[in-house]
Formats: sequence, C-alpha cells, structure tokens
Amino acid sequence: MDLRIIALVASGGALGAVLRYVLPSLIPGQNNIFSTLGINLVGSLMLGLLLGLLAAGIEISDELILLIGTGFLGAFTTMSTFAFEAMETTQENYISGLSYILITVLGSISLAWLGYSAMIQIAS
Repeated sequence: MDLRIIALVASGGALGAVLRYVLPSLIPGQNNIFSTLGINLVGSLMLGLLLGLLAAGIEISDELILLIGTGFLGAFTTMSTFAFEAMETTQENYISGLSYILITVLGSISLAWLGYSAMIQIAS
C-alpha cells in the first residue's frame, strides 16, 4: 500500500466527516432528516459531476479522484456512490438496476431497523 494514497483518502475522509457533522447543526430543530437528505443529494450530485467529467474525457488525476470521490464523498455520504452505481447498473440492464435500488434501499432500512431493535433488546 502506498502511504501517500492512504493519506490522500484519509485527508478527504476527515474533511467529509467533519462537514457531515457540522452541517446538520446549522439547521434548527431536533429532526435533521432534511440535512441528511440534502447531504445525500449534494454528495450524489458531486460524485456524478466528478465521474461525469471522467466520462467526458476530462483528465483528472487518480489522486484527486481518491481525495474527493473515495475520501471526501465517502465520508460525507455513501449515497453518492449508491446513486452513481444505480444509474450505471440501470443503464446496462433496467431490471438489474431496479433490483439493486430496491434491495439496497429496502435492505438498508430493514437491516438498520433490525440492528436498532436488536440493540434495544440486548441493552434492556
């Protein structure tokens, strides 16, 4: 493993994680679902823009992709990666793409609920 690459991903991840933490505190109220939604939508747009530049033939260094795409957006939101993969998969095969979307969304929610419920039961 190249330590320079690891440092790039870690630096981007640190920035993304801090921003992910700070942004919800800027929205008043206890329910920050809208900040989460906004973060996920913005992250998806940002990864789409980055990967769209690559697809258009714009040269972007591997280091910048790792810093922004893997590091920053990976820590800022995982929705950006999901959105792009869902788009790509759907373009290749509509049924596979739709299946991926449904399994990811419903599976993630179901597993989050399962983990949440299990921890409540274990902790009680």
